[in-house]
Amino acid sequence: MRRVLVAFTSQEGQTHHIAHHVARQLEDKGFLVRLIDILQNETEAGADDCEAVILAGSIHRGSYHHALSSFIMRHGPSLREVPSAFLSVSLSAASDETDERAAIDEISNRFMAENGWSPERVKHVAGALHDRELNFVERQVLHSILDNKGVERHPSGNTELTDWTELDRFIAEFAQLVPPPRATDQSP
Repeated sequence: MRRVLVAFTSQEGQTHHIAHHVARQLEDKGFLVRLIDILQNETEAGADDCEAVILAGSIHRGSYHHALSSFIMRHGPSLREVPSAFLSVSLSAASDETDERAAIDEISNRFMAENGWSPERVKHVAGALHDRELNFVERQVLHSILDNKGVERHPSGNTELTDWTELDRFIAEFAQLVPPPRATDQSP
């Protein structure tokens, strides 16, 4: 069975939701998935024994969580040997504005260069706005930005911007890159 590692950091919950969705989609396609929430200090056993890797992290205040960099440093050789993808989660990924898209490209490119990792695929995934996770000032600023862009906020305070159909397309394309299991892993 082909094994895929899905490892992530999530600060407000949407990247957690996205990573679990990715894992379910891959399992539905017949993959054995090892899902690791890096911030929960879950064991990383088996992280280096996969045919492919998908890492996910969200941009907050212009950068990704430092734990994602640490994970890449610990598992760098394995990440460089197999097909890999990076899911960069942010509210700006929902934007049609060229300068906002360029900014998140710059942040993700800098992150990958600083960590010496060049995944085969990078996907910017729109996140979500969860009012309960924000302080008053952050909430006011983000509400104003969404209002100015004409984005309708959900009355519950949870406004999800993730395009699940587009993410599923990305997962299907990435699944095609995953090689068959290594010969030593196959049963006689």
